[in-house]
Amino acid sequence: MSQEHINQLRSWMVEQGLDAFLITQPQNRSYLSGWLNDDTEGSGSLLIGQGQQILLTNPLYAEVAEREAVGWKVIIPSARQYAAPIGILAQEHGWKTIGFEAADMSYLDYEKLASASEGTYTLKPVEQNFVNRLRQVKSAEEIALLRQAIEITDKTFAYICEWIQPGMTEKQVQWELARKMVELGAEGPAFGSIVASGPNSSMPHAHAGQRPIGRGELITIDMGARYKGYCADMTRTICLGEPAEPRMREIYDAVLLAMKTCEQGLSARVSGVAGDALARDVLKQAGLAQYYVHSTGHGVGLQVHEGPSLSMRAPEDQLLPVNSVVTVEPGVYISGWGGVRIEDCVLIKEDGAEVLTQSPTELVIQR
Repeated sequence: MSQEHINQLRSWMVEQGLDAFLITQPQNRSYLSGWLNDDTEGSGSLLIGQGQQILLTNPLYAEVAEREAVGWKVIIPSARQYAAPIGILAQEHGWKTIGFEAADMSYLDYEKLASASEGTYTLKPVEQNFVNRLRQVKSAEEIALLRQAIEITDKTFAYICEWIQPGMTEKQVQWELARKMVELGAEGPAFGSIVASGPNSSMPHAHAGQRPIGRGELITIDMGARYKGYCADMTRTICLGEPAEPRMREIYDAVLLAMKTCEQGLSARVSGVAGDALARDVLKQAGLAQYYVHSTGHGVGLQVHEGPSLSMRAPEDQLLPVNSVVTVEPGVYISGWGGVRIEDCVLIKEDGAEVLTQSPTELVIQR
């Protein structure tokens, strides 16, 4: 936790007319407090005033929260309910307006908080969460953790390329990915790895199944290690032996060109919309635009999907922040035939972008 970030948040609170701000989103809670905990069910929240930093949690987490949340007052309510204690704290500190993360609170929890106010405070929903904006710019320590997560991912992929054989199932490969990441020092996968072979590769978020992987077909592997809370994200499409038809390599080469073109054009002077267009235009020129069904990239950090985004839907005037880390992952998906996606993580700099992912991008794995 950086006290500078807390101070920036407090300045934003003044601008928003907030006396206090309630943080319930797990990664925002971890980011601000230093207590790494992704649990959601009753695990707690942060309550920040102009002179207060309060962490509300339950007895299951008391010891670790008090150890890791340095500089925070840890409160353990007798019942695992937080609405009543928040009401008491509002009275104690004179808070009249408490903001909350509108996208991350259930209606039931909102009702409990509103009922506990007893006229002491009003709740103000916040859609454009300032903490999410803070998280886009990575500190040197965060970048070092992301580099380690990416290095573990690269090493795991290199191992898989040696290990994988025709006839293995998608599920076997998925489990081996997870095992190897942990062996190399990861906490585990950052998300459920995607292993999609043959016609399954036409589905961007396919679920690994018992389908045997064949020689000469496209295999999309989307994977990432999680290291000390920070997430890597990488996709490679491979083929065991030579592709069964020339179209596979043609589409692969187009997607690879789209990724490389985008990476070469990114910098802090580029918007998310323009960044997306760098890849999209390549696929459009190749006659493949109709098969590109998602955005070009997203931020990575404590979550595998966070801001900023490389997307047609991103704010047009929002430039990519220096020291943000984003994915570049163009893809082509043809129903009934197959698909190709290739993805790196890159670090945005003032005058360019550093490609952090080091895994090779060759299509063919000789078998």
